[in-house]
Amino acid sequence: MDRKAHPCGDGTWNSIMATLSDADRLVLANGLILADPARPVTVPHGRTVISGDMLAQVNVPRDDEALHGKILDCSGCLIMPGLVNAHTHGAMSLLRGVADDLPLDTWLNKYIFPAEAKHAGPDFVHLGTALSAVEMALGGITTFADGYFHMEMSARAAVEVGLRGVIAQGILDVPAPDAATPGSWLDRARAFFDGFPHDPLVHPALFCHSPYLCGPETLQRARDLARRLDALLFSHVSETRWETDEIKRRYGSRPVEHLNNLGILGKGFVAVHGVHLADKEMELLAESGTAVVHCPESNMKLASGAAPVQKLLDRGITVALGTDGPASNNNLDLFEEMRSASLMAKLISSDPEALSAGALLRTATIDAARALGMDDRIGSLAPGKLADVIVVDLDRPHLTPMYDPLSHIVYAARASDVKHVIVNGRIIVENHRIKTVDDRDIKQRARAFASALCKDLGIETDFGALLNHDRQDYV
Repeated sequence: MDRKAHPCGDGTWNSIMATLSDADRLVLANGLILADPARPVTVPHGRTVISGDMLAQVNVPRDDEALHGKILDCSGCLIMPGLVNAHTHGAMSLLRGVADDLPLDTWLNKYIFPAEAKHAGPDFVHLGTALSAVEMALGGITTFADGYFHMEMSARAAVEVGLRGVIAQGILDVPAPDAATPGSWLDRARAFFDGFPHDPLVHPALFCHSPYLCGPETLQRARDLARRLDALLFSHVSETRWETDEIKRRYGSRPVEHLNNLGILGKGFVAVHGVHLADKEMELLAESGTAVVHCPESNMKLASGAAPVQKLLDRGITVALGTDGPASNNNLDLFEEMRSASLMAKLISSDPEALSAGALLRTATIDAARALGMDDRIGSLAPGKLADVIVVDLDRPHLTPMYDPLSHIVYAARASDVKHVIVNGRIIVENHRIKTVDDRDIKQRARAFASALCKDLGIETDFGALLNHDRQDYV
């Protein structure tokens, strides 16, 4: 069925709606709704009808006689588009808290890369991504962009949990967990595309780690492969001052200029971080249509700096919000990320009007969808779009009283306030509980992995094992 052929209110569409069985319909009733982040106005909600994987009607007047199918009563809640996490490394949930309070280069080279070299196999990626996907789902994230190794396993985990994902195979010029021989990344990428699950929830992509770990030839070959396969290409860009200085030393230009010289910039390329950008680089990003992903909490935690997000937006650049990986954040709460991004922007600019609540909501919804090339399908609630919807419980002490729902969503709400989550028309979280997988089993297996890692790293106290022992004592 052509999603655009039957807009809400069309007689033909209504006649089709009338023939659907109850099993095909999910009805959201009552509450408030914020349907379009581009025009973030919250209004009273009548009913929204989901048919299969798509939105059939959005906020039409309630008709009790027509309320058949499964009904979610959203009284006391806000209905809004699912959040889009435009950058993470999901499998790294298994390394959360391993080595905190360190500079990025020390953190990576002394702790993360050695741990990955020994442990980051397919099972690690599947388990770690499943754990992250459950966390994201419970927090209202319905789509995520993931970059790591053995990424067929990440895609499988996303499908099992029920999240939508842009799943990018990692590329480096140095040995990697799934490409031990330098330069073998191309064979690994081909195997990734060949083994990628055939499921509408997930889409394959490529991720060149950075211009300092991927040389010019690698970047260009990855670009050519991505374009040939109609896939996105991601890379960390201008995350630290060290990176900016190193790329300038090697190639005589700053990172974004370097990528422009190589022909990498453009609508199919997504630059992650963009912390240290000169005015000329911002102009190049704007002219090329390159999207940027802002990860404020990771940038603060690693002392990388503060991205000039308001300047990027002022130039018309699409800016999306991301959490970065759970080992460098250390959570996957995109509500918290919106708040942090706004406060950071106000602090560095001494302007309380910088990065308004409305702008931040767009970076986590429709603009993030645009950065991933999916804004025609997700990011807002409209008839014919895919049914990625979250329901936020407003009956919380920290959300009471409420004068402006938009302000509350950005500055006061938390991931734990999300009550229901619908992805592709399927309820994956209901009443704050994940429905698609056994999260207790996932957590237990994650604790078992951590026990082994503790022995490798010489960590004397395995707190996860202690907690699990306490739980068994009182069962």
